[in-house]
Amino acid sequence: MNDKVASDRVMVQAASDEDRANWAQLIDDHKRIAEQCIVLADLAQGSREQSGLASRKLIELAVTVARHLDLEDEVIDRTVVAMEAKYSPDTIATMEENLDILRSDWKAFIGRWLPVIKPSEWEKFGVQAESMLDRLSSQVMLETEILYDHALRDGVVRPGGAVLH
Repeated sequence: MNDKVASDRVMVQAASDEDRANWAQLIDDHKRIAEQCIVLADLAQGSREQSGLASRKLIELAVTVARHLDLEDEVIDRTVVAMEAKYSPDTIATMEENLDILRSDWKAFIGRWLPVIKPSEWEKFGVQAESMLDRLSSQVMLETEILYDHALRDGVVRPGGAVLH
């Protein structure tokens, strides 16, 4: 098994056009998720009359996150390799555990508040949304830093933006 992992790591160094597109998409997704979190967090701090709009924005965010996770799962090996260059095995294990917890909590949050955020539960939604959106934003910022740094080293992206070719 270790031989396979070692050989996979060697193969990771060459970035294909598909890798470039996937990494660019992941980084774009992170930006989109962060922006959607800001919009939804702002709405959640407003009046309960915003519950309909917040419900739509939460649906949009849920779709973005689901699509992102599908793509992220396809390239997770690159993420692990990127993390190994910067973090200890214990730190990586903790980060992976935290991500699993966040994924579970996200599913529970979405299950609780979709398809419609009831105006009568607006204050409760606001409190839970603030916590969840902060955690989600922090996670995508961390992943962007990890992926972007590694992508720069592998020539998948250039400083200042993704290269798609």
